[in-house]
Amino acid sequence: MPLQGNWTPFSSEVPFKVADLLYRRAELSALNIDTLLELWAQSFEENGADQCRPFENYEDLHATIDSSTLGDIPWQCLVTGIPGDTDEHSLSWMRTHYEVWYCDPEAVVSAMLSNPGFGGQFDMCPYVDLDARGKHRWNNVMSGNLAWWHSVSVSVSLLSGNVSLWCCIQDEIFASDPTTKGSMFCPIILRSDKTTVSVVTGHVEYHPLYLSIGNPDNSVRCAHWNVVIPIAFLAIPKCKLLPVIIHIGALMSETQVNTDMMIA
Repeated sequence: MPLQGNWTPFSSEVPFKVADLLYRRAELSALNIDTLLELWAQSFEENGADQCRPFENYEDLHATIDSSTLGDIPWQCLVTGIPGDTDEHSLSWMRTHYEVWYCDPEAVVSAMLSNPGFGGQFDMCPYVDLDARGKHRWNNVMSGNLAWWHSVSVSVSLLSGNVSLWCCIQDEIFASDPTTKGSMFCPIILRSDKTTVSVVTGHVEYHPLYLSIGNPDNSVRCAHWNVVIPIAFLAIPKCKLLPVIIHIGALMSETQVNTDMMIA
């Protein structure tokens, strides 16, 4: 029995479940999605039914998913290319335009900061963790030196013989922008790997880029409570190794020539 409710932007429960099956669970490629939808439409025509397929093609399915305003932050597409002058003699990968899919990093961080699942396991400020013997222990991001020196101002006493000197070490963020006084330090952690994503992208390969923040404890991070989020899929230029080496060598030679001219 169909469930009652608002399935927007899907027309009903069936298209929603079809999209969930094809995109999230089965992770079908664009070509297989189009083939399945075409067979779906043909089966209705052969049986004389008036129903139509839930989506016209894979582009219609992806567009419907992207238009959803509930739940995850929407994805955006940036088309870019190699900067600089190129002509017909340039390498093919330099003349190609690439799609970079990404989420708004500020919106992703805001969603993480408002996640109630981090309650009780979220560090609002840097700290120093000492064991029973007084030794410094590093565990969570906010217990590290990077977080401490970026957001804590301390006064240090320097003793040299009978002379005592006091100096104040200001945190780097406040020193560059005094309006940040009283603000919470939120480290941004970015990571990418060599894993390529090609199943649901029409066999276009991407490198995933992940974002996290340093405030949640490591126990939350290891539990995968939405503390590490993919925010971008970086395009992978396709080229042969030798032309790339030659091109990089030419750039290095040009840089060296320019550097020599500047030194002279």
